[in-house]
Amino acid sequence: MSYTDLYTNDSPKISTGGKDSPIYVLGIPFDFTSSYRPGSRFGPDSVRQAYWNIEIVDRELGVNAENIPIFDLGNISPVTSVDGMIDMVRKVSGEAFAQGKVLGSIGGEHLITLPIASNLKDASIVVFDAHFDLRDELYGLKVSHATFFRRLLESKQIKAVHAGAHAYLDDELQSARNLGVRVITQENLRNDRRSLLDALPDGPLYISVDTDVLDPSCAPGVGNPEPGGLAYSELFDALRSLKGRKIVGFDVNEVSPPYDPSGITSIAAAKVFSILVILSWVGING
Repeated sequence: MSYTDLYTNDSPKISTGGKDSPIYVLGIPFDFTSSYRPGSRFGPDSVRQAYWNIEIVDRELGVNAENIPIFDLGNISPVTSVDGMIDMVRKVSGEAFAQGKVLGSIGGEHLITLPIASNLKDASIVVFDAHFDLRDELYGLKVSHATFFRRLLESKQIKAVHAGAHAYLDDELQSARNLGVRVITQENLRNDRRSLLDALPDGPLYISVDTDVLDPSCAPGVGNPEPGGLAYSELFDALRSLKGRKIVGFDVNEVSPPYDPSGITSIAAAKVFSILVILSWVGING
């Protein structure tokens, strides 16, 4: 029995292909360390429902994601232990990477990125987020959604780019730079369209998108909303600029459906997910 068989279950899925598909999908319904508005445990299925019900053709990239074969593994089994989630996700994602699959995950809080990224080999990570998530601890927790990036950078040698931050203190910005993170603030993204591309290291990429990088008017249903974030077009264009790069995996996280009564946050996250599927497919096929 594989870890995937052991730790995942049947839930609403978005498969368009079988196990031979090059892109796998994994839901991680975990929000145990949420510090403000919990509920992202409901994000994976809500984003899946939106994915099936919006047009996922991207006219600018010229690709219809409906035609891309993806295989949905389902959700990891419910767990309230940080260590338990990290262990399961590390094993399931490691199994997918070992099979040569691109893994697209749906959170869940941003802590889900830590066990996935711990498996990366020869790939850099690009994080889109309103926050740096570089705290040393939050409410006594050393491992949480607000500390995952620090824990990752402390535990693994990995080139990292952070894009879209607009809710941070000066010492957080300095900490990011001290840890070797290439920082592209929200102002950089808006004022210099090449700033992100110029910061990217060579080689494969892993992309993580915290939905709170979007302005709450675009995405109100997130765990830690920050007014003044990116507009849809600004985030979508930043992602599209990565066309042609090899992407080994990606995740979209922090959608909290209880705070999203109209569903627009899940819809935005589903659109982001579809763009990442397309970018991965283009990267695979040149």
